[in-house]
Amino acid sequence: MAAPRRPETKELIRTLHSKRRRRRVTRLALTGSVAVAVLAAVIAGAVLAADRLGGTTQTTASVMAAVSTTVRSTTTSEAPPTTATTQQASTTTQSTPPTTSENAWLSGKVVAVDPGHQSRADYELEPIGPGSSTEKARVSSGTASPTTGTPESEVTLAVGLKLRDALEALGIEVVMTRTTQDVDVPNSERARIANEASADLAVRLHCDGATDESVHGLFTLYPASIKGWTDDIAAESKKAAQIVQDAVIAATGAKDRGTQERSDLTGFNWSDVPDILIEMGFMTNAAEDKLLESDRYQDKIVQGLVDGIVEYLKTKS
Repeated sequence: MAAPRRPETKELIRTLHSKRRRRRVTRLALTGSVAVAVLAAVIAGAVLAADRLGGTTQTTASVMAAVSTTVRSTTTSEAPPTTATTQQASTTTQSTPPTTSENAWLSGKVVAVDPGHQSRADYELEPIGPGSSTEKARVSSGTASPTTGTPESEVTLAVGLKLRDALEALGIEVVMTRTTQDVDVPNSERARIANEASADLAVRLHCDGATDESVHGLFTLYPASIKGWTDDIAAESKKAAQIVQDAVIAATGAKDRGTQERSDLTGFNWSDVPDILIEMGFMTNAAEDKLLESDRYQDKIVQGLVDGIVEYLKTKS
């Protein structure tokens, strides 16, 4: 039996899919317009050449027919999926969760889930850590799909809400830093939310981007040990990062890019609880981008996250 999802989760997923389809249709329409304009120029050139060479009306008609076939091919080969196809793709299965008795020990455990970024970036500066003179943007814009235009913030929110529902189904209390796109929550505030909840683990969800389109894979970040900031959570965070990384790789089959220590992330430096950030894949890689935007692959990521989080929580019991 699949883990139940809240109605708001289902509705948000439907909304995000609808937005994605609209973006794709718009991009395809623009691409088709450009193709038609180019082909129109080809037609004009072909007709002119035929006239100059004394070509017949039949020759000109043949050119027109060939170009017309090309236009039809160009404008239909990348058509968006039909509603039926989309509905079929969104019907996924998840691993059966343990029984209630098996989950009893999870009661009282708290996990903070932070879907990275938001609808609009906030470039006002804030200190990267308590009392720091170094500042960064409160919330950056994140990456986006070069194919569909889908922003990272939509993917992270979809995965975040699915993760919340799956963890709650096991009896874990989940604290979300955001449940919608239209917020303005700086990274320091996201850390504060987890701190005030005394979370056993904070999980930050992100996607990555690279100038090299061939780069792909999944990796997990954890805070470096900085005296007065993260020295009390660094070791636990590193342990959690490795456990979760291994679990998500096992669930997805993604390329394992390992774990990385970071000292410059505001969300880490303001955190007082074990904290990790998972980069779920590269939206700039066409194949991985397609996966990241699909329900089926998102569910695999969620299952891996749940497995890893539960495994980590066992070490704290």
